[in-house]
Amino acid sequence: MPGVDNILGKREVKVMMRQQQRAARKRRDYPETTAGSRLAAKARKLASKLTPEQRREHFNQAMTMIYGGAKEATLARR
Repeated sequence: MPGVDNILGKREVKVMMRQQQRAARKRRDYPETTAGSRLAAKARKLASKLTPEQRREHFNQAMTMIYGGAKEATLARR
């Protein structure tokens, strides 16, 4: 709509913002389970059974592997 005449004869222009169209989500055919998803589930199950001391020890070992030295644990205290 280019414009609308009003009573005084002036032209009133209405600007309407165009809405962006969302891209259609691509349907991907992923398998229900994979070797990696089974391994991750097993790791989560084992990790949930760790005591806070064991978690802290694993964390310190990982920090040593990553940074080459022991770092202080920044895990939340429960």
